[in-house]
Amino acid sequence: MEKSIDYAAIGLRLKQFRKEKGITQDAIAKDLGVTVAYISNIENNKVKMNLKVLSYYANLLGVSIDYLLYTDRSKVSSLDAEILKMMEAFSNEEKEKLIKVLHVLKDSK
Repeated sequence: MEKSIDYAAIGLRLKQFRKEKGITQDAIAKDLGVTVAYISNIENNKVKMNLKVLSYYANLLGVSIDYLLYTDRSKVSSLDAEILKMMEAFSNEEKEKLIKVLHVLKDSK
């Protein structure tokens, strides 16, 4: 059975992440070559986003597309959710270093 995409939840998540990062809808609209109204409509579930927009937000926020699409947080433990939330603030370089540390921790068992 195929699950439908919850565009309302995704739009809300994009809006929350954008605000947490201090990024304006205007800045996103300019980068994408679209109107502020279009970005607002995506965040408020009035239009569906395309892959270009989804990819842009993922790159902007430093998360994967599947992280943005994954709206069923009930399957994620509170510890996993906390780790994912903290990871959003890391640069790619910091994430690479963290992966190395995690491998060392795992291998030391």
